[in-house]
Amino acid sequence: MNPQPKIKTDKDPKYLAWIRKQPCVITGRTPCEAHHTEAGGMGMKGSDYSTLPLHHTEHKRCHQQGVVKFWVIHNIQNLIIDHLVRYIKEIK
Repeated sequence: MNPQPKIKTDKDPKYLAWIRKQPCVITGRTPCEAHHTEAGGMGMKGSDYSTLPLHHTEHKRCHQQGVVKFWVIHNIQNLIIDHLVRYIKEIK
């Protein structure tokens, strides 16, 4: 049996800190948690650049409802792009 190579994901603690300072994309409330919207492999989080700020109650609701259903209801893909663009503009 060959060992599986480790999947490298994009990690950016500064971006995660910035995400946590943003208002929740659903409710506008703070403080927020960084919700990873993609998986990086078995039990691994995906890229930090795929995170969105969610208030604790919404983060919990996302996992209770099921992430795919939650993402569809709230059009998560467009929100990820919006946050990346805002971050890039702020750090320039």
